[in-house]
Formats: sequence, structure tokens, C-alpha cells
Amino acid sequence: MTGSVKGVLEAASAEGFVTPSAADAGVEHSRGFLRHGVNQAPIRLNGGDLGIDIGSGGGLPGLVLAGMTDGDWVLVDRAERRCTFLQWAVGELDLADRVEVICGDVVDLARGSLRGVANLVTARGFGSPATTVECGAPLVSEGGRLVVSEPPGGASRWPRWVLDELDLVDEGSWHAESATYRAFLSGGTCPERYPRRSSRQAADPLF
Repeated sequence: MTGSVKGVLEAASAEGFVTPSAADAGVEHSRGFLRHGVNQAPIRLNGGDLGIDIGSGGGLPGLVLAGMTDGDWVLVDRAERRCTFLQWAVGELDLADRVEVICGDVVDLARGSLRGVANLVTARGFGSPATTVECGAPLVSEGGRLVVSEPPGGASRWPRWVLDELDLVDEGSWHAESATYRAFLSGGTCPERYPRRSSRQAADPLF
């Protein structure tokens, strides 16, 4: 690598894309996405597998996870300035052969080229729980997972009927490095009507 993850996260903090505390804890917090609970095997992304990080911002967790796994990654953000930073960071970490930055709306991508292709989708602070699960579920392939970082007290944030509608199974939560994570296993048949347009989600959230 031509640069360090620490240096990239410090640069992200200097640009205002992550807080200084998030930059300091960024590596360990990102690693937590792969823990997969106390009694389950860690989540792996092998060569040929694909991970998608939605709302990548300053690179947490997707950019860090790309350096920890062997799979390919797509980092999605809708802000041009953040995408320009992410493209610089990918080059700085010598990850250009495995990491693509897409500047665009997750809704459009989930209804198009990225639908149902990811073995792993990660989301850290992407949006409300309803928005996160509605946008994330259509990206995941059958047997793949959506993993989110939750604030404290998130055990009841995911209604069973919504998960059934999106063909997701709640695999439960785990705690690592002062953060809480939750995984959802995809059956691969999320209805074609999801994700709805952002304006529709805002006017009529799933829950």
C-alpha cells in the first residue's frame, strides 16, 4: 500500500466526512461488521465475492473492510465531494483493482445494475432503520447478508412483518468494540417494487 488506513481516516476527519472519534475507532469498528455474533462463524468475503457499502462517506466501514477481505467492493455515496475523496483513498491504499466507487443514488442502483449481486451489504449511519433495510435488502444475493451498525437499544427496531416482506431473516445482534451490529440473511427474492423512490419512502416509511 502506498498509504495507511490510519492516514486515510485522518484525512477523512480533516475533510469533515467522519468525526475524529470515528476516525480513531474506525478500524476496530469496521472489523466488528465481520464478527457475526458470539456463537457464529465470522463473515468472510473471499475472492470473487462482492461487498457493497451504502453511504460510504469517509470510507467507514467499506474502505476499511476492503483491506481486511479478499473480495471486490463497491462503495456507494451520492455526494460528489465524498466520492472524489473515496476515489483518492482507494488509490492511496492501492485497492483500485478490487474497489469501485459509484457516485449515485442507492435506490437507482438497487433497481438496476447492483440488484441482487452482493454477498455482503454494509451500512453505517446510512439512514433510518426503515430506509436502510428497504435500500439494502434488494442489493443482497440469496444467502448473502445485510449487516448494519446500530445505536444502543436497537433490539426492537426491525418489525418481523417488514423483514418477511423483504425476504430477510433476522440473525440477531452482537456487540464489539463499544458498538452494536445486526445481520439479516437474504432469501434472494426481495419484491421488485423495492426499493421505492426516496420521496415515497419519506412520505410512507415501511415502519
